[in-house]
Amino acid sequence: MTILDSYELLDEYFFTHSCFNLKRNRKEILPVSQDEISEDASLICALREMEKAGFLRSCIIDSQEYWTLYKPLANFSQSVELSNVTAAGVASIINSACDILDNEQDKCNSRSLTEKDIKNLVYLASKIDPKTLKE
Repeated sequence: MTILDSYELLDEYFFTHSCFNLKRNRKEILPVSQDEISEDASLICALREMEKAGFLRSCIIDSQEYWTLYKPLANFSQSVELSNVTAAGVASIINSACDILDNEQDKCNSRSLTEKDIKNLVYLASKIDPKTLKE
């Protein structure tokens, strides 16, 4: 298991929990283990990365390390830089859907994409049946 795999598992865990202890909560993330020592190493490395990024704080209580959310993950934001080609592609998808739905209100400009535009793109992507992607 890679650190990125662990990061994704912990990300999901922290959306519904605020504190993690490897000994107490490990099975909630990995109910079945194939190589417990290497998986623990990966989880600890991911937890440390999340702490460096400011998502978590750690402390030791009764010789056990605990990681606690600094604030809810939903309250963290991030900046994304897009090339003109990618931004144009995003706008094209959204605007084509808006044309089909006769929705002028949600059309977007490729030179000033907003969070609303990305949410609309996520919504459109959620409507795609993954089974049809191979076609």
